[in-house]
Amino acid sequence: MYAKNATHLKELILSRPDDLPSSFLRDSSFAAHCFDRHSVRYLKSAFHRDADPEECSAWNISPSEWKENVEMAYMAKVATEKRKGA
Repeated sequence: MYAKNATHLKELILSRPDDLPSSFLRDSSFAAHCFDRHSVRYLKSAFHRDADPEECSAWNISPSEWKENVEMAYMAKVATEKRKGA
């Protein structure tokens, strides 16, 4: 099952603790792209700035979709790192 948005991703992570958080990100999504290529620090910083117009254009997404995908990648990355430390 893939997360539809950040709220849904949080629900999936909490309700399915044995699954990898990244498994809830659709492989072809911008969120998965961000998860695979960026650190927690980068993703947190990206979330707190305006959407990147070049990425929006390349991925054919709106600025709000960009922000949502960055948030999802950040949430999955944080949850993954917490599990590694547990």
